[in-house]
Amino acid sequence: MAAEFDAAKFVIQHDQIWGKGQLTQIEVFWRKHCQFLKDQGYILRPRYQPDWKPSWLGTSNSFVDFEDGVTCIRPLLDAVRADGTLVMLKAVNPIEMPDEISAGKLLSSESMASPRNHCVPYLDILGPPEGSKEVFIVLPLLVYIDRAPFETIGEVMEFFRQIFE
Repeated sequence: MAAEFDAAKFVIQHDQIWGKGQLTQIEVFWRKHCQFLKDQGYILRPRYQPDWKPSWLGTSNSFVDFEDGVTCIRPLLDAVRADGTLVMLKAVNPIEMPDEISAGKLLSSESMASPRNHCVPYLDILGPPEGSKEVFIVLPLLVYIDRAPFETIGEVMEFFRQIFE
């Protein structure tokens, strides 16, 4: 008889460099805050739901072949807002990074609105849930520059104009 899956034990240990699809320590953080974020209107991927069971268990395939096998190693995570908008959540400890939120608020403010302001705007800031120090900053979901190839010479020219602005 197969043992029942225990999500709480499916975590990479501190002495492991790489696991077999287990949750990393930062992913345990996201799973811990999953319900708080859901209550605020943000849905995390299935991997971070409290009742998650890896979809590759019982198959002969590697965890890297599955959507829920993609791991997170930074305090940034994609999510879906209640209105269907794809967003990025960033966990910030305001004690360790005291200026991050105030600087981001300033650069996202109406008074700084300008075509020359290329800072990623803050869409929302979620205060720390009870028992946590982290504040969650909601940002638009962006793509890596190499994932959106230039299609015209004009796009290339505009890119460099903005870079050197």
